[in-house]
Amino acid sequence: ASFKWENIKPSHDLEYHDCYGEFKCARLEVPLDWLNETDTRVATIAMIKLPAVVPDEDPTFGGAIFTNPGGPGGSGVSFVLKMGHYLRYTADKPGRRHYEIISFDPRGIGETLPASDCFNGNLLTRDAFLLENRGNGALTRGDSTIAYSLAVMDAFAQRCQGAEDAMAFVGTPNVARDMVEMIDKIDELRKREAAQKPKGHEAQGTYDSDTRAELKRRSAPKRKSAELHDEPGDVPRLQYIGFSYGTVLGNYFASMFPGRVGRLILDGVCDIQDYTVGPGWQKNTVDTDEIFDNFFEGCAAAGPEVCALARTSDTNGASDLRRRFDTFLSELDKTPKPVLTDSGDVVIVTGWDVRMLAALVLYSPLKLFKELAQQFNKFMSGDLTEMAVMAVSTGMVPAMKDACLLDKAARPSNIVEAQSAVVCNDGDDISHKGVSWWRKYVQSQMDTSSIFGAEWSTIRLPCSSWRIRPNWKFKGPFTTPDPDPSLQPGRPAAPILFLSNRLDPVTPLRAAQAMAKQHPGAGVLIQEAMGHCAVASAPSECTRRVVADYFESGIIPSDLSACKADCGP
Repeated sequence: ASFKWENIKPSHDLEYHDCYGEFKCARLEVPLDWLNETDTRVATIAMIKLPAVVPDEDPTFGGAIFTNPGGPGGSGVSFVLKMGHYLRYTADKPGRRHYEIISFDPRGIGETLPASDCFNGNLLTRDAFLLENRGNGALTRGDSTIAYSLAVMDAFAQRCQGAEDAMAFVGTPNVARDMVEMIDKIDELRKREAAQKPKGHEAQGTYDSDTRAELKRRSAPKRKSAELHDEPGDVPRLQYIGFSYGTVLGNYFASMFPGRVGRLILDGVCDIQDYTVGPGWQKNTVDTDEIFDNFFEGCAAAGPEVCALARTSDTNGASDLRRRFDTFLSELDKTPKPVLTDSGDVVIVTGWDVRMLAALVLYSPLKLFKELAQQFNKFMSGDLTEMAVMAVSTGMVPAMKDACLLDKAARPSNIVEAQSAVVCNDGDDISHKGVSWWRKYVQSQMDTSSIFGAEWSTIRLPCSSWRIRPNWKFKGPFTTPDPDPSLQPGRPAAPILFLSNRLDPVTPLRAAQAMAKQHPGAGVLIQEAMGHCAVASAPSECTRRVVADYFESGIIPSDLSACKADCGP
């Protein structure tokens, strides 16, 4: 029988059920409002586990490693289904240390309830909103476009007010507190299961002190408070690898609950001050255009037999390619092209679409640079069909036909609302800023990245009229006390390890370096590669070794040097 989440009865205690083949799933009830003792409402967190390759009682079992894929709005359940095996392989040391991989859909997202849904379950209304927003065009088209976009977002914000009961409680502080609850519940479940095993059933082997501490940790006092003062040092602690926005969640967790930190790896790092204070999201794309320049340089160097965009007649190498591409883009900006796809979708292809495609490819250049060159070559010779198909398949254009929703369409989920709620709840209030403020904001984003700036400025756009006030805001300080491996109360068990590619399109290396300075003992491992997040974008045996060593020992080597990727684009 196929697995359905609704068949799992939510519970205050952790109960796993078989799901998706070899995975285990659970629905854990937590207080909706951690700050209000008298509020009895609950949130139901959808959790997923890829079990370790050894049983819990095996002396090499290293406990759970949590992960978050970013977003905000990314589903941890989907992420573990796709990346769980790779993460387990990355962290494991065969015969020495083996981990289970756990994630969850954060509040408002995916299978977690209540959902962030501003459209009351009406998919057609949501798609109409997405289409109207798209039809208005890029924010670079001038004040009238910005003014119309602000009106669309005002209407969106009014809709979202109807979902305030869910969306006031999705901010990152709540999710960090949920993670404390999850590690406590995992600890309680292990104790229950250990107590039910017959004596003498334990696996033979010598425990090192780390493993012994892991297995003997006491559960935290049961209470619903958000604050966790006066806890003993040997409470359950978090082992975690977070990507992109997952580094924001990790930074919140470490700063709010330093005594609950076991091991923390933050990969593809967001600048936490830029995320929480001021206009917001202004420091992400400082290296984007350099990666795009590398695309043209690599293409010119490879030549026409490898790179479809290159021409034998190019005498000035990359600059000839770039000039052709820029001319094509500006023509498409001036004159968008209508395309009718085979499935009957009509898509008006714009320069914005092509920039979006280029920017998405920069996340994984190793896999996609060659393909991007082929696509660009087709587009520039007048064939925009695949761009139109991609716009539909990626959800940039809702998949609609005769105003009926296609049942089989890979429906974009409520990621629009989920992301908006988290971004607006966590960041400074920027509602009621006028057109001129937004014009300057868009221009500053464009000045940072010509290829991705306009799109990046739309992340904060829903906050222009956001009316929901979050139950819990945490503005720092984003720092941790000195780490102490002897599990002193209130101190991390290990320093934080930050990872970054040399060039990352949306979480630049300089953010990792800045964040590491705010956490005593932290280290930054640079991977000599391009793409978004080191572990996710380019395989590197060197990086994998550093990650596995850190999870085992908690030690950041004093001679932490750069790691090479195993291959390049």
